[in-house]
Amino acid sequence: MKEYKVLVIDDNAAILTMLQLMLERNGYIVTVRDNPQNLEDLLYSLSPDLLIMDVLLSGVDGRDICAAVRKNKDFSTLPIIMISALMDAEISCLAAGAQYFLGKPFEMAMFTATVKKALVRGAVFVGV
Repeated sequence: MKEYKVLVIDDNAAILTMLQLMLERNGYIVTVRDNPQNLEDLLYSLSPDLLIMDVLLSGVDGRDICAAVRKNKDFSTLPIIMISALMDAEISCLAAGAQYFLGKPFEMAMFTATVKKALVRGAVFVGV
């Protein structure tokens, strides 16, 4: 069975820790970052199967980062889940290229189901 790699970016340390623990408990290889600096280099070095990112990242808009990832042909099909306490951010996140949006706070069951769905659809899309 494939070991999926997940990259999580959020500037809230408590949320990063919680998501990392939940994902690792479900068997994923998890890398966490508290900022999107050098994201392109990180994507190339890690080759994640999924990117989970907050919308508001200390001075950076995650939607802009999401749109930039989508413009890179090497990551144009990378599944992206955007998370935010801004409940009205869903449409703009999807418009930026995210496939999924979860409003904070979210139930862990909904989070893990969304992760599984994103990974399965991503694997089918790239033919894994």
